[in-house]
Amino acid sequence: MVRARAERSGYDRALAIACLIVLGFTLYCVLPKVVDGTGATGLDFSCFWSAGKMALDGHAATAYDWPRLRQAIIQIHPSLNDAPFPVYEVPIPFFYPPFFLFAAALLALLPFPTAFWIWSTAKLLCWALVVSAIRPRFAVLLLAFGVPAVLYDFIVGQSSLLAASLLGAILLTLDRRPIVSGFLIALLIFKPQYGVLLPLVLIATGRWTVFITASLVTPVLLLLTGLTFGWDTFEGFREAAVFATTQFHLTGTLAWYKLQSVYGVLRFAGFGYGSAMALHVAVAAAAATWTLIIWRRNVSFAVKAACLLVATLLVSPYFAIYDTALLALAIIFLMNAPMAEHGALLSNRSELRIGFGVLVLAGFTYPVALVPVGPFMCATLVAMIWMRCRQPGVKSDLAYG
Repeated sequence: MVRARAERSGYDRALAIACLIVLGFTLYCVLPKVVDGTGATGLDFSCFWSAGKMALDGHAATAYDWPRLRQAIIQIHPSLNDAPFPVYEVPIPFFYPPFFLFAAALLALLPFPTAFWIWSTAKLLCWALVVSAIRPRFAVLLLAFGVPAVLYDFIVGQSSLLAASLLGAILLTLDRRPIVSGFLIALLIFKPQYGVLLPLVLIATGRWTVFITASLVTPVLLLLTGLTFGWDTFEGFREAAVFATTQFHLTGTLAWYKLQSVYGVLRFAGFGYGSAMALHVAVAAAAATWTLIIWRRNVSFAVKAACLLVATLLVSPYFAIYDTALLALAIIFLMNAPMAEHGALLSNRSELRIGFGVLVLAGFTYPVALVPVGPFMCATLVAMIWMRCRQPGVKSDLAYG
């Protein structure tokens, strides 16, 4: 017992040192650009803030009018007029469901710089709380902040870190606080692609309290949205969603290397729309089936949670580099999974080091090589989960209910 505790302590110190090195390198590269403004800090957040201003002015539906929204964004970032890239690439149009306007309007009550830092602080705080609830170790917290996805989300002011924290909280409360979990699932409608597998898992595992709660709260939130911002916002969102699918994400308007999905890497490799989408759907169906099988098996809840997080990214045809924060969350969940003493291909430490190393190296390779790295990251996590499920003698735990 004493020896195991000493080994664990040594591992935590090694992990903490590695994460501090990564964090130090990240801050060295990024902090000067954040300070002098050359890093386009908050570029995507300007989309949210401008949409919130329109909502406060009583014209919420115009947030989905890209030309009008872009003019509002240019007032925040005048340099976009002289940008060396097509104007439709950065920042992206507002594709979020109308429910997100509650957060956007609240932030738009403040000046843009203040709103950005409050938004960023709130996201990082939520991320830290969820990670600490999953694995309360300082070294793990450093790992959670050391992955490049957190850096990218912070720089542009995206929402993926908040959504990842919300999904982590959903998993943590799934059995212990089913009503709370259902309410949190309803809140996830602002990032619907993150919750696509949740209903299937809830039905397959008979978690009816969570399912019914989410089913009741969601229409209430939609009703409040319509009453607050106007029912025309839903039509605006529908048109924006069609535009996102048919003209922006899936047809090449957005550079293929920015899509981290299976579909994105296939289009980057030169596949046409039909073949790339067919292969993606096949992978997505396999990932969804695999997830349901894992959740029906008597394996550790930590493994189930990691499986759901990885499959969530594999199912969506479009996710960005900052969405890979879900994979960091999956690794942290796997730290709680029991390991077999004999018969494992890799030790627990080696496996986790490889997973963390892939997230860091591939994440920092992305902006240099300009290639999709998401499928490679997902494949690494799939292999880690598969090895956990194949180990003899590992039984289910009750860590989360």
